[in-house]
Amino acid sequence: MKKYADLHCHPHSRAFHWMRHTKYERKQKKYHPWNIVLSNFKKQEKGKRAFSYSQCDPVKLWNGETKLVFASLYPFEKGFYKGGQMEQSKVIRILDILSTSGLGFLNPIKWAQLVLAFFTGAPTVLKLLRTFLQSLLMRMPIRRIKFFVSPSYDYYEELIRERDFLINYSDQKTKNNIFIPGLRRLIKSASKLKKKYPESLNAEGKYVLCKNYSEVKDTLDKNEIAMVLTIEGMHALGTDTNLNKVEERIHELKKWDNPVFFITFAHHFNNFLAGHAHSMPDALKIVSDQVDGMNEGVQPEGEKAIKLLLSLDSDLQRDSSLGHRILLDLKHTAAKSRKWYYDEIVSPCIDKGDVIPVILSHVGYSGWHTLKESIDNANHENDKDLKDGFYPWNINACGEDIQWVAKTEGLIGICFDQRILGDKKDKKNSIDLIWKNLKAMVDEIIESTDLTKDQKQKCWSYFTIGTDFEGYIDPTQDYSNSLLFDDFENDLLDKMNELKVLDGATYHLHSDTDVEAAVRGICFENAHQFLKRNF
Repeated sequence: MKKYADLHCHPHSRAFHWMRHTKYERKQKKYHPWNIVLSNFKKQEKGKRAFSYSQCDPVKLWNGETKLVFASLYPFEKGFYKGGQMEQSKVIRILDILSTSGLGFLNPIKWAQLVLAFFTGAPTVLKLLRTFLQSLLMRMPIRRIKFFVSPSYDYYEELIRERDFLINYSDQKTKNNIFIPGLRRLIKSASKLKKKYPESLNAEGKYVLCKNYSEVKDTLDKNEIAMVLTIEGMHALGTDTNLNKVEERIHELKKWDNPVFFITFAHHFNNFLAGHAHSMPDALKIVSDQVDGMNEGVQPEGEKAIKLLLSLDSDLQRDSSLGHRILLDLKHTAAKSRKWYYDEIVSPCIDKGDVIPVILSHVGYSGWHTLKESIDNANHENDKDLKDGFYPWNINACGEDIQWVAKTEGLIGICFDQRILGDKKDKKNSIDLIWKNLKAMVDEIIESTDLTKDQKQKCWSYFTIGTDFEGYIDPTQDYSNSLLFDDFENDLLDKMNELKVLDGATYHLHSDTDVEAAVRGICFENAHQFLKRNF
């Protein structure tokens, strides 16, 4: 049976956010990732933006044979919901009205109260609108939005809760339940839904949060889901309010029973450690402002954090007293900060015999060859312009990034987000879109003058699937969830065979066996071998 890997996804997050702050949180038998939130199947079948359906919950992972999962923990950033000069107390007053009635959005009294509160809290109008739009667009319960804008929301505390949500049902064979939100639970039958949508809503399986490669191998050998913990964004350590506690919390992370394999160092907003790459289209400026710290370099506190994560002393020597190494994922990290990392950490460590693998967990190709080009263009990024059909924002990988991955035997996850891949209007065929990005990145390796012959021969081994499923993406329509990886593999096989016929020698595809190995590598084996070397 073919297995699939996903270097970056959030398989537990939909269930976590829907059941957090509810009665289910007090009932361990129901408060777990196998309690699947009901999807909007019309949107799922059309491959629309994944706000109202699940892409990679445990049932879809199990039934789709996605058995190697890098499960990303992510406390939602306050920048999505807060900002500007509006008074938080008035926003909470509005949210209270929206969250207290059992009739939800259908209650006319609630809407009358909302209109009254809207106008009596006029100075808060823009912030209210932003918060309300986020709830509608992201299909996030109002109670969650209310919590995110409250003074009690703490990133680090929420990180621990999210981790424990996953841990609680690790290594337990489970038959899934269905969580039906709102009024739909009055008219929907879970048993009938399981029969109608068995692939999406019916499974009995097990995932295991693995502590090392040996556990990964044992789990895979049993044909169960091997999960490895990752974290998206250093803000999760509370850098917004407790920058002085970052070092202490990194030490705490290294003592977790279930270790964190890598951390995506930056995300959408300023974490006061390193610059984040521009990531939000212009349409979202009305609800979120990510300019502070955007496209900037590494800060002194960030340098300290990087060395501690990597267990390096001040002279960049590996220090076992600093605990196990937590790798860095550079997706979302600004090109200016990436350049510093390569120049000041990766390169000198290679000279000392310590090769630190570079990870870009969910990216496309930017069209730029060098980091200088990415940096120079960063402040001119806009929604309209593509570069040779690629998405030229510095959130994507340039040729120089890709070469660093090859030099360090790192790993690149191919993102399944249309915009990141250069298609903003659902016009391009899904496999053509992914293939164009993948081949362009391989070309950067093949055509490099800085890589060895051996590094070039391994050109396909540096890539894997890195969907960003459950990350509120607009997916490639033909592969909108993990049940469709088999379709992706078959389509990728066709593309590889075409390339073998056209120019197989250049791309080290001399036979059908080479093609099949390259495709299987991208779909599973490259991620598997990466763990074997580094976990």
